Amino acid sequence: MERGDFLPFLLLLPVMLVVFFVMFLPLVYGIVISLFDYHMGDLDFGRDFVGLGNYIRMMQDKVFWKSTVNTLYFTAGAIAGDLFFGTLVSVWIQSLNERIRPIIRPIVTIPLLVSPIIIGLIWKYMFNINGGMVYWILSWFGLGAEQFPGLAGSATAMLCAIIAHWWQVIPFVVIVLSSGLVSIPNDYYEAAEMDGASFIQKFFKISFPSLMPQYMVILLFNGVDAIKVFDIIYALTGGGPNNSTMSLSLYAYKNAFDHFDMGYAMAISNATMLISFLVFGIVFVRYNAKARKEGIKG
Repeated sequence: MERGDFLPFLLLLPVMLVVFFVMFLPLVYGIVISLFDYHMGDLDFGRDFVGLGNYIRMMQDKVFWKSTVNTLYFTAGAIAGDLFFGTLVSVWIQSLNERIRPIIRPIVTIPLLVSPIIIGLIWKYMFNINGGMVYWILSWFGLGAEQFPGLAGSATAMLCAIIAHWWQVIPFVVIVLSSGLVSIPNDYYEAAEMDGASFIQKFFKISFPSLMPQYMVILLFNGVDAIKVFDIIYALTGGGPNNSTMSLSLYAYKNAFDHFDMGYAMAISNATMLISFLVFGIVFVRYNAKARKEGIKG
């Protein structure tokens, strides 16, 4: 082996060390902790080895399953709204005059500058039954807390959390999709107009297929972020009422820092990571396989 063959390895070594200490080592440590009945403050870690005991306990935990359903419900609602409303706003901005676009885009992206905890607190006051902006608007239509209990209702609290998430994340979707829309040649739209295509037909025949790579990026980032949701729900409801908004990350947090049961909290965290991998890993594997087949056929 020649001396120059070691150069790529040496150049990659700093990054590999960062990945090892920041990602791989904490992951292994979390898996090890989940195999013990370990509580925060215990000085004799390693004494109470339970193997898969925490995972068996998790399978029998009704709150864990409730949290799993809540998390998947939040993820589905969050992604659906992100993609739908993000697409509407992106297409609307793209249809504006070129002089107005540079003004509107920065305004739309303002929520990205706000911390999720602060966003949760903002929307908590907006959903306040006594004088919140949401109920002020609902009063125009003769509606109130009886028709829409908001954060106080088990059936509506998660919807409130999803709406707060939309307000925070849609600007990111707009940035990604706008970059994709700008890259589509105008010749495609002009040719479609000559063929008599409507606005909707131009979107589904030209814009939507061209934006698939951007949609997959959004699905990856927003989907993983939604599955591990913590900040907004913690600030809005704290998991209530009656665990109706309890997410997996929030349940792990409560077990770790309210009950100091670190072993069980780590087991829940590992389960969250596995669910995230199964849901989005399979989606991306299938998408890449389909893209390869289409590339080979093309």
